[in-house]
Amino acid sequence: MRHSIYKIGAVTLGLTIGLGLTSCNEPKKSTATEATEEVAIDKKPTDYLAIDLANFDTTVRPQDDFFMFVNGNWLKNNPIPASETRWTSFSEILERNREILKRVAENAANNTSASPTSAEGHVAAFYKSGMNKEKREEMGLKPMEIYLEAINKAATLEEFLKVSADQKSVAGGLFSMYVTADEKNSSTNALYLNQGGTSLPKSYYEVADLKEKLNAFEKHVANMFVLMGENEETAAKKAQHVVAIETALAKVSRTPAERRDTEKNYNKMTFAELQKLSPNVDWKAHLSDVGVQNIESVENVILGTPEFFTGLSKILKSNSLDALKDYQKYQLASSFSNFLNSAFEKEAFDFYNKTMRGQNEMQERWKLVLNVIDRSVGHSLGQLYVKEAFSPKAKERAEIMIKDVRAGFEDHIKSLEWMGEDTKKQALTKLSAITTKIGYPDTWKTYEGLELSEDNYAQNFMNASSWWLKDNLAKVGQPVDKEEWHMTPSTVNAYYNPTSNEIVFPAGILQPPFFSEYADDAVNYGGIGAVIGHEISHGFDDQGSQYDAEGNMNNWWTDTDKEQFKERTTSLINQYSEYTVLEDINVKGDATLGENIADLGGMAVAYDALQKAWARDGKPENESGFTPEQRFFISWAQIWRVNFTDDELRNRIETDYHSPGMFRANGPLSNFDPFFTAFDVKEGDKMRREKQIVIW
Repeated sequence: MRHSIYKIGAVTLGLTIGLGLTSCNEPKKSTATEATEEVAIDKKPTDYLAIDLANFDTTVRPQDDFFMFVNGNWLKNNPIPASETRWTSFSEILERNREILKRVAENAANNTSASPTSAEGHVAAFYKSGMNKEKREEMGLKPMEIYLEAINKAATLEEFLKVSADQKSVAGGLFSMYVTADEKNSSTNALYLNQGGTSLPKSYYEVADLKEKLNAFEKHVANMFVLMGENEETAAKKAQHVVAIETALAKVSRTPAERRDTEKNYNKMTFAELQKLSPNVDWKAHLSDVGVQNIESVENVILGTPEFFTGLSKILKSNSLDALKDYQKYQLASSFSNFLNSAFEKEAFDFYNKTMRGQNEMQERWKLVLNVIDRSVGHSLGQLYVKEAFSPKAKERAEIMIKDVRAGFEDHIKSLEWMGEDTKKQALTKLSAITTKIGYPDTWKTYEGLELSEDNYAQNFMNASSWWLKDNLAKVGQPVDKEEWHMTPSTVNAYYNPTSNEIVFPAGILQPPFFSEYADDAVNYGGIGAVIGHEISHGFDDQGSQYDAEGNMNNWWTDTDKEQFKERTTSLINQYSEYTVLEDINVKGDATLGENIADLGGMAVAYDALQKAWARDGKPENESGFTPEQRFFISWAQIWRVNFTDDELRNRIETDYHSPGMFRANGPLSNFDPFFTAFDVKEGDKMRREKQIVIW
């Protein structure tokens, strides 16, 4: 996982946790839900309510728990569907988007005249093959057999590593690798190697309280080997090998909090230095086998976690060849599970979704297939989506809001009491250089050379995975394409990319309750306006602040100002670390720091941007018994409404760089004077911290 892209933290089709951009070729797990009504984009929906009073719990004082005051009845009336592990405002948007995506996919599948290489042709092939359950059952294990045979034939460690390299696109392997902008030379792409190779978060291998989950994982691995033809006794032994190797990999991996140290994550070295660090792999040969072209001309590689590769080298030497081959077989089967027959699919679901996250039912088939299409040929699907779902008026209004929020952030920088003039000048330079992308790319990927068929879902997965890996690795040493998008248009999310110094808002998130062309400014600025502010604030959080206006990791701070910044961020860490979930688990304030900074700054800047909009366009009257200022804060709180299963919440505390929604709503407000004024929050009230934290 790379830390170069920071997201709002939402439900998406291809990614379910907003943690950073995964290498394009890596398999991603996703969730789906049952569809709700579609919201028309060409006229105001008759049932549209920017703020629905029925969602409020008026038995809760807003001064005590604003999240529950705004969302209490919504939480009661919106239980988590059996096919979900959480239900959120993002989920509601996603459901409407899915209905549109289903319609365009079915239309593509029914269009017999579409070219196989067109956007419609790509979507049609994937959709037809994914929906053909009979064909998948008929093929069974066959799509994976050629890979299993290659693993079985490996007779030495060198041969095993060659097989692992050959299978990198479909099985992931012992570590992660990707090509992206060199963080200290952001105009050129570089090759990154990072930790990886585990199926669970690091803590699940090490914390005694999570031992039950690790035992369940071992049983799941054994079940997968049974499905691959082993008897139960042999399968159990092979599962022990897999768990032992993954536990060893987890031991030499960094925690999520440790991976927030941007400078520590950047370790450029020559191949000779890498070879000395990790001697049991011929790294040039291995990476060439993976697919890096002209490896002899690649001078450097950037390691995120050098100690992991030292440990990996030892793990390769200390484990038997049979154990390593068992590990590779499981990684392969896990990646293929959703593309094989129902037995594999159900086994993977029962562990990763039911046991780990509390999801009781599998999603409907068409939703699962749409997830795969989105992450495989998302630009093809996106072209069909935006034709139906993205209003030009929405884009125009979003552009105005971005200008207002940017201006608000500029005012905040200029008025900071804790920052010196020299650092302010650099911050303002960076702010003015931030570029914006809205809706969808100007140039679509065409997936040239990708072959897809209408009757082989697994082969389509393999071909798409190989295409993405080849596409990514071809960028080594090449200029960075600043126009490239790292999310698909239908994604219900947004991101900031520090190496390009850009903020990006796909069409998928420009929907109610975050945004509507029919809502008044108070509601829109409290929703998508705060999201805009959130993404801009990522450029100035604990990680983003280490990059300059050109996107290079470069210190533009004076020592005094850096110390002042650290003092305030430490206070924010302490604030969020006090929040408790499930009675015995605390939010990890250090791991979630960047998102908490962005929430705090984004909300505050959006509020000031709203004042600019009112000064320009006029301030509206009270509505539904609330002042315009109150509606802003209500809108902010309602975008974070969420119900979790206990297992999902526990899992997110261990893995997610975002705090749970209730704290994302209340945490920033408890530091904000205009909120206190709007809702008469007095000293001593629970929603008012004794000492407010102001960063941006």
